[in-house]
Amino acid sequence: HCGGHSYNIQDSGMMKETTNQDHSMILGFLNTLRSHLKSSNSKFDVSSLSISVGSTPSMFSHDNALKIPNIELHPGNYVFYDRQQLWTGACSSEKSIGGFVLSRIIGHYDDEHRNAIMVDAGATALTKESTPQGSMCSVLGRPDLECYRMSQEITMIRCKSEDGVKPFPFQEFPLGSTLLLIPNHSCLAAACFEEYHVVDGGTNSVSTESEVVERWCPVKGW
Repeated sequence: HCGGHSYNIQDSGMMKETTNQDHSMILGFLNTLRSHLKSSNSKFDVSSLSISVGSTPSMFSHDNALKIPNIELHPGNYVFYDRQQLWTGACSSEKSIGGFVLSRIIGHYDDEHRNAIMVDAGATALTKESTPQGSMCSVLGRPDLECYRMSQEITMIRCKSEDGVKPFPFQEFPLGSTLLLIPNHSCLAAACFEEYHVVDGGTNSVSTESEVVERWCPVKGW
């Protein structure tokens, strides 16, 4: 059982309540299965089953107060985290996130209508999954910027501003330089790539200068 509905919850008390409801539902299913097997004279031992539950947002709300046997937690997004998990509170800051999309700045638009930069990563690299914070992704370490528009291959980035006219610091983002984008949903973004570049930042924050120490090829297909 995957508690996908937990992705819409930000309150810790409500998250705990939802997790308890999941446990009650699973326990009810086990009891029903046990009764059904008994009525059909089956000798199958329900206690031998491994029970898989969980989602990343609810990961820290499981205490198994109902004593469900052989319970396992399978929080799939936990390996990377993303903007959605920042919102739910599963991770506390960008420093906890481990999956990014490296992009290159390929355009400066300093006219009054756009006042933005263009990077070479779009929907085919990040998908258009939404989050409560808005935007399709964000720039690592730059809460002052917003990724306000995305098409298949590119994303447009500008300064956050109530009136939309705050000057963009183009000198900080020269053409050809790179930046790291935080996906809204890292599971979907990761599925867009055939290879992951693993970096080791040590005690430092991950950056575009981090050394690549390994390359991982994910197993794909169903």
